[in-house]
Amino acid sequence: MFELPIEKWITIAVLVWSVVGLLLDKIRPALVFLSGVIVLLLGQVVQPADFLLSLSNESIITIFLLIFITAGIKNHFNLIGLLNRLFRTARSPRAFMIRMTAGVSVLSSVINNTPVVALMIPYVYQWSKRHKVAPSKLLIPLSFAAIIGGMMTVIGTSTNLVLNGFILSREPEGLGFLDFFLPGVLVTAVGLSFLATVGYRLLPSRINPMDEFKTNAREYLVETLIEEESELAGKSVVEANLRNLEGIYLFEIVRKGKGISPVTPGEVLQVGDHLYFAGDTEKVVDLLRQDNGLQIPHSGKLGIAKHVNLVETVVPRNSELTGRTLKQSQFRDKYDAAVVAIHRKGENLNGKIGAIVLEPGDLLLISAGQKFLSRNKNNKDLYTVSVVSRTNGTANWKKAVFGIGTLVSLGLMAAGFFSLFFSLFLVCALMAVTGLLRVEEIKDLLDLDLLIILASALTLSKALINTGVAQELATLVILFFQDGGKYGVLIGLFIITVLLTSFITNVAAVSIAFPIAYSLSHDMGLDPTGFYVAIAFGASASFLTPVGYQTNLMIYGPGSYKATDFLKIGVPFTLLYSITCITYIILMYF
Repeated sequence: MFELPIEKWITIAVLVWSVVGLLLDKIRPALVFLSGVIVLLLGQVVQPADFLLSLSNESIITIFLLIFITAGIKNHFNLIGLLNRLFRTARSPRAFMIRMTAGVSVLSSVINNTPVVALMIPYVYQWSKRHKVAPSKLLIPLSFAAIIGGMMTVIGTSTNLVLNGFILSREPEGLGFLDFFLPGVLVTAVGLSFLATVGYRLLPSRINPMDEFKTNAREYLVETLIEEESELAGKSVVEANLRNLEGIYLFEIVRKGKGISPVTPGEVLQVGDHLYFAGDTEKVVDLLRQDNGLQIPHSGKLGIAKHVNLVETVVPRNSELTGRTLKQSQFRDKYDAAVVAIHRKGENLNGKIGAIVLEPGDLLLISAGQKFLSRNKNNKDLYTVSVVSRTNGTANWKKAVFGIGTLVSLGLMAAGFFSLFFSLFLVCALMAVTGLLRVEEIKDLLDLDLLIILASALTLSKALINTGVAQELATLVILFFQDGGKYGVLIGLFIITVLLTSFITNVAAVSIAFPIAYSLSHDMGLDPTGFYVAIAFGASASFLTPVGYQTNLMIYGPGSYKATDFLKIGVPFTLLYSITCITYIILMYF
C-alpha cells in the first residue's frame, strides 16, 4: 500500500518526461520512450515480462506486416498508373484535387496511408508543374485526404491498430468494422467537400512552378566544380556564358578556400574553382546535363556519368541525417550518390554543400550512382520526391499468383475464417515465395525505432492504468468538464487527444488518452465504445501542424510550406472534423 504513491509519482514523471521530450523534439522519440520504460522497470512499476509482452503484441506485428506488404506493392505494381486513369480527364486544378483526394482517401482505407502519400507525392508534384499550378495547392489536400481516408478501416492507419491493441489488452472485444467505417466515411465526405470549396481558397499559392526563380520559394543551392580538363578554365564568366542564365544565377566562387561574391562578369575561372549557383529544380537539372565543362564534385568516385539520373529527395523528421553534415553522415558511401543541390523552405543557403547541417524538410537534389535506388528503396532517412522511372521486371505470373492469393486470403478474413493478423501474414508469406519481398528488403523495412516506440507506448499505457494514474487524470477531466455531463467529458477527451496529436506522435497521443478513456467510461458506468471512437478520430486529427503526422512533414518540403499554412487551413478543418465526429458519436453511442 505504501509503495503505491511512489509508483504513481514515477509513472507521472515518466508521463511528463515523454510529453515534454516529444514536444521539445531534441531527442529521438524512440530514446524518449525507451528511457521512460527503463525508469518504470527500475522503479518496478512494470516488469520485464510486460515490455516483452508489448513487443509481441499482435497489433504491433500487424503494423509491420502492413509496411512489408505496401512496400512490395509499391515496388512491383503500377498503382500510379491506375490512379492516372482517374485523373486523365481533369481539366482544372480543383477538378484534379477532387479526383485525387477521393482516390487517395479510398486507397488509404485499405493500404497504410503513409506509403500512399509517398507514392503520390511525385505524381502530384509533376502534375502541378505540367499544369502551371503551385504544388502547395495540392499537397496539403493529399496529406489530409490520406489521413481521413485511413480512418475508414482499422488497417488504414497504424493509429487505429495501436488503439485496438490497447483495447484488446483491457476489453474482451476491440472496435468493430462499422465503428471505423461509418464515421470514417462521414468525416471523409465532409472533409473532402471542405477542401474542394472553402478550403481550396485557404490553401497557399506562393509558388508557380514556371516562376519559382522569381519568387525564390524553391531556390536550390547548387555546387559545381571546374576540373583540369574543363573548357571553362581560363575563360571569364561572360565568355563561359554563365552570366545571363535563365532561371539560375552564379552567386559565388570559392577559390582555394576564399569566397568571391558578388561575381563580376570579367572574373576569370580557374581549375579547382567551386561555383555556386541558385535556381529552381528544372534549371538546375538543365545546367548539370549540359556539356558546359561543369562537373559534380567527386562524381568520378561514384562512377556517375555526364548524363546522370537526378533524384529529388526530402529529409524526413527523425532522420539520422538531421543535425549532421553530408560529410559526417558519409552520404556518398552510404547511398552511392552525391548531393548537388539543397533547398530549405525558401531560405538562401550559402557555403559548401558538404558543410551544411541538414534539417528536417530539406530537399536534396541527388546525382545517383547505379546502386542508389536499390540502397534507398526502403530507407526511412530519405524519401524520394521525384525519380527517373525504371522497370522492375517482375514476371506477370508472379503478380497474378500474388493477386489471386491476396484476394482469397482477404475474402476468408471477411468471411470470418481468418483473423486480420493471419491474413496479412499469409499475404507476406506469399510475397516472399513469389519473390516480391526479399529478406534484404524486410531487414531494411524493419524500423527498430518504430518498434521501440510502439512497445514502449503500450508499456506506459499499462503503467498508467495499473498504478491508478489514469484514474487520477480521469478525475481531473471529470471535474473540469462535469458541468456538461457525459457530453462535456466526451468533448473534453476529444479536445485533449487532438491537442496531444498535434504536437507529439499519434501513437503517443493514443497511449496517453486510452487509459483516461478506460477509467472515465468505467467510473461513469458507460459503454466505453464511444470514448474509444473519440480517441481514434481525435488521435488522427493531425491537421494543425506539420509535425503532427509523418505525411504532413513529407509534403512540407515539396510544397515549400510554412507552419502558418497548416494553421490557416488546419484550424477550420479541425473544427469541422471535430464537430462531425463528436455529433456522430453522441448520436450513435450516448
